[in-house]
Amino acid sequence: MGRRPIKPQFQGLRDTSMPQPHAPSQHHFLVIGRGLMGTSCACHLAQMGHRVTLIGPDEPQDRQAFQGPFASHHDAGRITRGLAENADWSKLALRSIERYGDFERSVGLSFYHQTGVMMCGPHTGPAAPFSQSFLSVAERMQLNHDVLHGTEISQRFPWFEIPNDNVAAWEKLGGWINPRLLRRAMEQTAIQSGADIVPSWVARQTGTTVTLATGDVITGDHIVVATGGYCATADWCDIRPAMQVYARTVVLAQVSQAQTKTMAAMPSAIILPTGAQLDQDVYILPPIQYPDGQYYIKIGGEESSPLLTNDTDMQHWFRSGGDPVAADMLEHQLRQLMPRVPFQSITRDACAVSFTQTGLPYIETVSDGLTLVTGGNGAAAKSCIEIGKLGAMTAAQQDIKSQGYDSDFHAVLA
Repeated sequence: MGRRPIKPQFQGLRDTSMPQPHAPSQHHFLVIGRGLMGTSCACHLAQMGHRVTLIGPDEPQDRQAFQGPFASHHDAGRITRGLAENADWSKLALRSIERYGDFERSVGLSFYHQTGVMMCGPHTGPAAPFSQSFLSVAERMQLNHDVLHGTEISQRFPWFEIPNDNVAAWEKLGGWINPRLLRRAMEQTAIQSGADIVPSWVARQTGTTVTLATGDVITGDHIVVATGGYCATADWCDIRPAMQVYARTVVLAQVSQAQTKTMAAMPSAIILPTGAQLDQDVYILPPIQYPDGQYYIKIGGEESSPLLTNDTDMQHWFRSGGDPVAADMLEHQLRQLMPRVPFQSITRDACAVSFTQTGLPYIETVSDGLTLVTGGNGAAAKSCIEIGKLGAMTAAQQDIKSQGYDSDFHAVLA
């Protein structure tokens, strides 16, 4: 098992908006999954006064040699935004964004970059519902945003070439986050609140007892399974949610440092290209410095991609570095949308995305002693602070109906 760190005087952030127990109950929660949702859930449970063990491997240094579960948050950039096609997703994001600064200050990490975000799509025609949905949600949520039409879009954001029949919403609050640093900030806060970290993965679960890949055995009072796509592909868990896990490719287009300076005001963007269907939007992030010291514009989004149905497929996919055919398609889209930006090189990478049957995260205690917190639907990184809070409340048997969401985030089991 992991070492329990010495508690510093600083006890970490406490979310005063979360209902607090009258006294620490000291239930022992095993949170399986050191990704964004799992780490957030562990952090909130620890702040509520519970004993928490957060289980999951460190980021692998050698993908080809690594034998454990991978994670898509091992990246430098994710879009953050209040703009959304669904009001609950907007609320999850806005409540998370409200707490970014608190986490940054508490651990001295800067992960939030407020460059603004643009959502854009056709104003008329078969794909117009895409634009109508995010404009409607922006009005319902009373987001501070600008609506741009036709040539106004490219005039405002000259890095993009957008058709004249498009409409866009621009939100100042949006931008991008570094998911590695956000997860690290939440984990440091969890440790400051008394959580243990076990850098291994689960090989077997029996009730509220888990056996790790190391052979160690841990028993708790309650298990939270927050393993992303592995919730649907791993065979160690008693419960399997109804989710589809897709192999996705992303493209990183390198730009020079000089070019990066000329693009300092570029927002993150979600765009439905001309002729695309409703679910074929692409996302583009502004130049971000990656661990190799170079700057890359990232694009993702595919018309279709293979389903991942078991751990062997998942492992093979993450080691593959992505699909070259999908990468070519994304590069073509990028060059069409940003024809005036010179790219120095194009590389690709692999990630995975999980879609639930509800289109929202599964946050539910589904059996005695086991709670599911999973199902990112390609939109959860920015919202993980709030998703983890709801997961912690659910696992601790606190009612989340009072939190003001349209959904109850129920899980659908396979």
